[in-house]
Amino acid sequence: MLSSLLKEHTKESHQSLEAVVVRSIKAIRDKEGYINLLHKFYGFHYPLEQLQDQFLNDSNIPSYSDRRKASLILDDLKNLEAPLPNEIASSLPKVDSLSAALGTYYVMEGSTQGGSIVANMLIKHAGMSEHNTRFFYAYGEGGKQMWQSFKEKLDSYGDDPSFNDQVVKAADDTFTLFREWMGKV
Repeated sequence: MLSSLLKEHTKESHQSLEAVVVRSIKAIRDKEGYINLLHKFYGFHYPLEQLQDQFLNDSNIPSYSDRRKASLILDDLKNLEAPLPNEIASSLPKVDSLSAALGTYYVMEGSTQGGSIVANMLIKHAGMSEHNTRFFYAYGEGGKQMWQSFKEKLDSYGDDPSFNDQVVKAADDTFTLFREWMGKV
């Protein structure tokens, strides 16, 4: 199954990104730190969503239009009365096919799995509220169900080794480039 293949073959790059993101989140102690984090996330999510939109839609990803995250970041920034992000990542994974779009989307969608934990950390340690942590709490209590429906659709693409290799490469590249983007000050 493709979702298992992705998990297995991107484990190292996934853990590397996760370490950078967790360190960034744990360092936040105030509104400004949180705003900076949201700017970083938007700078990667927004341009990547634009690339993914060329290949992904509600027919090939369940509820794709409801899964968009960049607008949630903007909503959180608005609720914080913060300026809009002004820096966008220029090093993005190549998204030139459905397989590449699925690989990049695997990373972005997978990041929602720990979202409620992150939101609770931000509420507890940085004085944020549910009103301005919607990006991290994107699906509310439905997070596991949304992830499961995405994985089921991903697994429905079959066992074409060439297709699967392209998906895995795109996911691995996304983890790596996102880590590099998050590591920039």
